[in-house]
Amino acid sequence: MLKAFAVRSLLPDMIVGRTVYEGETDAVLIEGGTVLDRGMINLLKEKEVASVYVDEDSILAAVQKEKEVKKKREEPDAPAGFHITALPERDAVIDEKYEEDYKFVYGEMKKLFLDAADTGRLNMDILQPVMASPRLRDLYKEGATAVSMIYSMDQEGDYNLHHCVHLAILCGLMAKWMNLSGIDRQNLVLAGLFLDIGKQFIPKDILDKKGKLTEEEFDLMKNHVVDSFKLVEGSPLAGRSDLMNGIIQHHERSDGSGYPSGLEGAQISTFGRVLAVLDSYDAMASSRAYAQKRSPFEVFKILYAEVLDGRLDSEYAVLFMRKLNAALNGCWIRLSDGTAGRIVYIDESRVTAMPVVQLVDGGFLDLNTVKDLTVVEILTAAEVDSL
Repeated sequence: MLKAFAVRSLLPDMIVGRTVYEGETDAVLIEGGTVLDRGMINLLKEKEVASVYVDEDSILAAVQKEKEVKKKREEPDAPAGFHITALPERDAVIDEKYEEDYKFVYGEMKKLFLDAADTGRLNMDILQPVMASPRLRDLYKEGATAVSMIYSMDQEGDYNLHHCVHLAILCGLMAKWMNLSGIDRQNLVLAGLFLDIGKQFIPKDILDKKGKLTEEEFDLMKNHVVDSFKLVEGSPLAGRSDLMNGIIQHHERSDGSGYPSGLEGAQISTFGRVLAVLDSYDAMASSRAYAQKRSPFEVFKILYAEVLDGRLDSEYAVLFMRKLNAALNGCWIRLSDGTAGRIVYIDESRVTAMPVVQLVDGGFLDLNTVKDLTVVEILTAAEVDSL
């Protein structure tokens, strides 16, 4: 079985599952079936290849071999010069082009959101150039880069606006994983971008309140769904039913416990069910004024519990968690004991699987077998640099 694997996490002895080409050309970089060595891995990095397909059985075998090599290095009678430990590479975590594109989209959406708060309408003169530009599309072109970047960049500014840009990116990835294209993909991205624009009309002290909202405050908070819908409804986008359904239904739940209409199961549109998963994930995975971000693995357990309780759609939740699991390969994380390491393997067949991590000292740790350690957070680039 083949598995998409981030190049930054490849190890010697992994087997390439599909031939890797240079960019959009026919020039072969590495043939399918090749057993990787460090030179080949470095070549892929030099050519800026983000991910390749790898034979899954070879992944665990390569990790096990690295463990054995490290153990031999640490033996007292190891040959002179054999004590050097292969450490996880701390290559540049921040992709400058990605960060530049993200800041552009964030900046343009800030103008649009502020204008909407002042005028009560969606300014298409701001939106259309963003949608026509490749900058937004490039943010969700490659899953491993997108997932590591949106949670490793230091993000100052408006949380709600970052949340909406994150959702647009996650929607672009999810559209790809659902095999959507063209107008369907664009509609899902736009639904993610605007599902919370109505929060521009909610008092900031309620948005940023620490602790439980009063019943009256929660009723005000729930109004953002309808306000978001009305803003988009008053624009040329109003005729796109999938987009509109996604916005108005992203807080509906399959068991009927959601809002604003208490819809159940199949009454909720596909976009509504998808956005319920993505919105919940990013809200928990991001830092907010009133709550610290959670690690993706903690969020997966919460989302899966929501699936088992019948609140979130199982098909789209499981698809999202499996694909996101694969995209997390190569991310740097902090563990509950304060140590740091880089994810080198996750079994994506189990949505609540924990990763195998290469620690800063070069050792390997399978968190599925160590029950007293958990992943606390994905590290930012600055945090990795300071290790």
